[in-house]
Amino acid sequence: MSFLESLLEELQEQLQNEPTDLTAAQVADAAESERLNVTLAGGVMSRLKQQALAEGRSCSSLANFLIEDGLRRHETLS
Repeated sequence: MSFLESLLEELQEQLQNEPTDLTAAQVADAAESERLNVTLAGGVMSRLKQQALAEGRSCSSLANFLIEDGLRRHETLS
């Protein structure tokens, strides 16, 4: 099952258990993942694209991994 299919299934299950007059914000809060808009410097975006291509993955997937890794490393430094 793809990520989008599992997300759709999760949302459908939650909607069945809740009133039908949900707002878009409530539906977004129910999702396990969220979308984030980030503006990157041209050089950073270029490096991200090159690395993602070299690893055979999407820029989004690599960016998610790098953010998670950075947060883990930041916790150990604090």
